[in-house]
Amino acid sequence: MEQRTPDQLVEWAYDQFLEQAADMLAPEQIVDITLEFEQRGAVEATLPNGDWSTELGVPVDMERWVEVWVGLLDHQDEFEVIYATFLLPRYLNEHPVHVRWHRQQQA
Repeated sequence: MEQRTPDQLVEWAYDQFLEQAADMLAPEQIVDITLEFEQRGAVEATLPNGDWSTELGVPVDMERWVEVWVGLLDHQDEFEVIYATFLLPRYLNEHPVHVRWHRQQQA
């Protein structure tokens, strides 16, 4: 079965992020993303966190899924803020996308 490349997965997550962010994040977060993403923004693929199993109701197969983070980096190139976490299928014939939006709560 043919798999998506890491670059394809990152691009797919970022496209989904751009399409949905305005509806899913707080206005202040959109301002931060707009002003800072070019210099500090990052989209990174990683192994899925096991806690997706609770959300999906089944164990997450590490061979089948990839987790992608979208956020801003700090001065040490580590994620300071994560705006969205995507769970994407590696295989080209699979299309379900799961997203956790990390919306700031207004004080």
